[in-house]
Amino acid sequence: MSFKLRNTIVLAVLFLLVAGGGGFYWMYYQPKQLSAAQTEIDKIDSELVDFPNTVRQVEDLTNLLVDTRRRYDSRSKEIPPFDISSQTYAYMSRGIDEAGFTAQNGYIKFNMTYKGARNLGDYGYNMYDLTDGEGEFENLYKFIYFLENGNRLYKVNKITFENREAVLGQATDTRKWIAFSMELHAYFTRIPELSTSLAAKSLPVVPSPSDPFNPIILSVLPSNPPLGEINADVVEVRAILPGKVFAMEGEELHVLHLGDKVWNGYVSRISPSESKVEFTLNEGGILRKLVKKIMFDQVKKTR
Repeated sequence: MSFKLRNTIVLAVLFLLVAGGGGFYWMYYQPKQLSAAQTEIDKIDSELVDFPNTVRQVEDLTNLLVDTRRRYDSRSKEIPPFDISSQTYAYMSRGIDEAGFTAQNGYIKFNMTYKGARNLGDYGYNMYDLTDGEGEFENLYKFIYFLENGNRLYKVNKITFENREAVLGQATDTRKWIAFSMELHAYFTRIPELSTSLAAKSLPVVPSPSDPFNPIILSVLPSNPPLGEINADVVEVRAILPGKVFAMEGEELHVLHLGDKVWNGYVSRISPSESKVEFTLNEGGILRKLVKKIMFDQVKKTR
């Protein structure tokens, strides 16, 4: 074989190899690369189109994190890792002290009974019944305010109120109070970060609002006046001058002027021309006009 023919064959074989490889690359491998590149381009285009939404989501999450951290740092509740009855009793004693003392009923009082516990994963609560509770509206309001705003997490699950009235021992005044019972939940948690609070602080003194349980008309009334007060029902009018009344209560002489206070009322009118005096009495919410005249026959007999 001549040298020229051999070179021609070699060149032809090389051409076929190069052409076959180029045809395989152009017909099979290159389309796959182009398809993968187009898929990546489409994905990038989609991400670029959705970028404003992604930015908004990042901003929302950032704001949520800031707000959550702010609320965490400003929370005023401390939730202990466990709760035992002695702890709750001590806390209730603090609440009684916060409620204060009232002249008529003294301190708020109740019986506390442990009912059991509920565990709910990372947190739970003990249940207590406060029964046979008594107190005036003012100290009861402050006690509940302490439970709701104190540094421990307590929840009043249910509560009942009942207005009560009774005449005091010497029958000189009416005692009014509120009987109550409630179910109280004392919370605890296994999350140690919640056991302390940077914002926890002592409660301010809060004035109680007007008593919505105060009855307009009392159901029971005292029968005797307090010591030192004049009972208008039993006084005897002896003399009347302009703006002045002389009246006897037993063996004691009283000089009354217009507007002077008597038991459950005051002197509302003096009429020398009619020889009479009028008292306005508030008997447990019911107003009564009591008119007393000079009993001339009795005055003559005493003379």
